[in-house]
Amino acid sequence: MLNMPIVEIFKTINSHYIYDGIKCEIVEINKSSYDYLFNVLRNGEKFDELKLPNNELSKLHEAGYLQTSSPIKMIEHPYTKFLPTFLNRKIKSITLQVTQKCNFRCKYCIYSEEINKSQRSHSNNSMSLDTAMKSIDFLSNHSIDLKEVGIGFYGGEPLLEFELIKKIVAYAKEVFIGKQILFSMTTNGSLLNKEIIKFLKENDFNLMISLDGPKDVNDKNRVFSNGSGTFDSVINNIKLIAELYPTYANELSISMVMDPSNDFDCFNSIQFDLKDIDINYINAAIVDFDYDDESMLYYSDDFTWKIQYHEFLGFMSYWGRIEDKETSLLTKPSLASNINNFKKFKTASPLLSQDSPSGPCVPGLTRLFADYKGNLFPCERVSESSESMKIGDINNGFDITRANRLLNVSKLSEEICKKCWAFRFCNQCAKKADDGSKILSANKRIEHCLVSKISAYHEVENYIIMNEVHTFYPEQVRNSKQEVFE
Repeated sequence: MLNMPIVEIFKTINSHYIYDGIKCEIVEINKSSYDYLFNVLRNGEKFDELKLPNNELSKLHEAGYLQTSSPIKMIEHPYTKFLPTFLNRKIKSITLQVTQKCNFRCKYCIYSEEINKSQRSHSNNSMSLDTAMKSIDFLSNHSIDLKEVGIGFYGGEPLLEFELIKKIVAYAKEVFIGKQILFSMTTNGSLLNKEIIKFLKENDFNLMISLDGPKDVNDKNRVFSNGSGTFDSVINNIKLIAELYPTYANELSISMVMDPSNDFDCFNSIQFDLKDIDINYINAAIVDFDYDDESMLYYSDDFTWKIQYHEFLGFMSYWGRIEDKETSLLTKPSLASNINNFKKFKTASPLLSQDSPSGPCVPGLTRLFADYKGNLFPCERVSESSESMKIGDINNGFDITRANRLLNVSKLSEEICKKCWAFRFCNQCAKKADDGSKILSANKRIEHCLVSKISAYHEVENYIIMNEVHTFYPEQVRNSKQEVFE
C-alpha cells in the first residue's frame, strides 16, 4: 500500500486548501502545493516526506501536518465506560410500535415484501396494553436523571390503534407525575378525524404527517392497500386540522420521502399545496434501500442540479441576499445542519491515541425503540429482524454487551478508519454494518465508506465556501453572520 498523507485537498475560485485528517484543521496552501498533493492523492504518485517539492509543504510537515501514520493506538468510543450509566439513568425517549398493521402499501416501504428483504414484512401484529405499560415503566425506571421525557407512537400506521394510544397517554401521565412528557407521532394522516385531532391537540402531540409531494408524485408510491392514491385523503385531513385548530396546524411537520429519479421541482411544489398552512418544517429524505442489496437508486440530472440550486438559495438567504420566503422548505434542514456543523471546525480536537470516528450514537439513548413484543432497538430505523441490532427487552433490560458492539462498530474496520482523512466526519451508524446475520459485518460497513467520504467532502467544502464569503466578499453580504466564524 502506498505511503499517503492523511489529508484531503480542496479548490475554490479563490484559493487552495488541505483538510488535515490528523490535526483536524483546514489549511490554505498555494497552487504548487495543491498540484503536488493532487498528483499524490489522485494519480498515485509517490509521497516522500523527506523530499517535499517546496518550502511550504516542508514547513507544514515540520509542524506536524501531512503525516502518513495515525496517532490512534486503539479505537474506542469515549462514552464506552459511561454506557451502563447512560442506559440505566438517562434514556430520553421511547418510541412504541403500537402496531405493525398499515392501511397503506407504499411502494418503497421498508416493510414491503418486495424490497428491503432483510427487514420484517407487513403483518397484523399489535402491541398489547400490558406490553405498552411495561414499556412506559421501563422508560420511567431508566430516565431517573431527567426532568423531561419523550414518548413516540409508531407503526405500521399508529392511528389504527387509537384506543390503545389513548390508554397509553393516560397511563404515562400517571407514571410521570412531576416530569414533562413530550408526545409525538408520525402518521400517514388518512385516519385523522375530529375526535383524533382534538385528542392530539389537547395532549400537545408533536405531529408529523407523511406526504411525498403533490398529488401526481405522492400517488405514484403512497397508495392504499387497494392500490388507489392517498393524496386527497391526507390533504383534506390536513385542511381539517387547519379549520379546527389553525395554530396547531401551523405546528405540523411533513415527512417526505423523495425518489431522486424524479425532478426535484415536483417535490418542492408541495409548498403550494399547503400555501394556506404555515408549515415550517419538512423532513425530506431519500428512499431508504439500506436493507435491500438488490435495489439501487438512480439520481436524475434534474433532481441533482435543482436540489443543489435550492441549497445555494438557502445560503444566499442566510447571507441576507434574498428573502427567506424565496427558499425551499425542503433544503432548510440541510442548511441548518451545515450552519450548526461549522462550529465543529472551531472546536475539533486532533486525533488522540484512543479515539473513535463520529457516526454511531449511544444506542437507545435518544430514540429507544420498543417493538410490539417489547424488544428494544437503538431506534426505529434499524431492522427489527436483525439479532445484531437488538439491545435488550423490557422484561430483562439492556444487554450492555450488544449495545457496546453497536457503539464501537468502527472496531470492525479499525485499521482503515485510523488512516481515513474523514475520521471526524464519518456518518456511519451501526445500521450500515448490518447484513442480516447475528453479527455485524466489516465488509458491509466498508461498502459504505465512499458515500461517507463524499458526504464529509461536501461538509468541508461548504465550510470553506461559507468562510470565503465572509473573507473575500464582506461588502456583498448584507447580514454578515460572522459570529459563526469567530
